Amino acid sequence: MPRLRFSRNARADLKEITRFIARDKPVAARNWVERVKAKCRLVARQPGLGEVREDLGEGVHATLVGSYVVFYRVIGGNLEVSRIVRGDRDIRSV
Repeated sequence: MPRLRFSRNARADLKEITRFIARDKPVAARNWVERVKAKCRLVARQPGLGEVREDLGEGVHATLVGSYVVFYRVIGGNLEVSRIVRGDRDIRSV
């Protein structure tokens, strides 16, 4: 199975979003993290599931987890998550 790796930025995004959700709903925050990780594991096995986003860079793909977009690349047969952002953000400013 391909390896799944979160970049430094993606780990920071995950932490920040989790803290934000946990302020009001700690259980929901834990569940959200598990959903993100489960979706990333699925995409690692089937990278073609995501949408190709060449407009954001060569080899960039995106997949949704609720209202968040997970950006990733397949590098050497492994999946690297580069960023996790709200879908309503200006993606190019990230």
